[in-house]
Amino acid sequence: MTADITTGTGTRAHKASADSRVTLAHIMSEHDTNLYGTIHGGVVMKLIDDAAAASAGRHADGPAVTVSVDRMTFLAPARAGDLLTVHAALDRAGRTSMTVAVRVTAERWNATTSPATEVATARLTFVAIDADGRPRRVPGLLEG
Repeated sequence: MTADITTGTGTRAHKASADSRVTLAHIMSEHDTNLYGTIHGGVVMKLIDDAAAASAGRHADGPAVTVSVDRMTFLAPARAGDLLTVHAALDRAGRTSMTVAVRVTAERWNATTSPATEVATARLTFVAIDADGRPRRVPGLLEG
């Protein structure tokens, strides 16, 4: 399938990965838990997609939609009371698509002196779209 790509002005500015960084934080509650008493994977996945979409939208200067979840790895359980922090930043920019790397950490509510625990990592791909839902060009990604 080929899509008609809108080009806008035809010029491509470049942005640094730092320009697209997004950090979301959310305190987990008992409503977020599964039958095992840990945070449901789908809740973590939604937070990941939210942060990644915001990062892609920042880079694209407009709407971007999830095309694929390239990788999602759960490393440690999170629990009710934990403060989950989701860090997302652009990893790659193509002509219309972007790959976003995401890292999720948990600060344990009852362990104020221990470091944050890495609970998940992910990579997602997004495509920038125009008002008609067609793919549109995105800025290039500066190296470094």
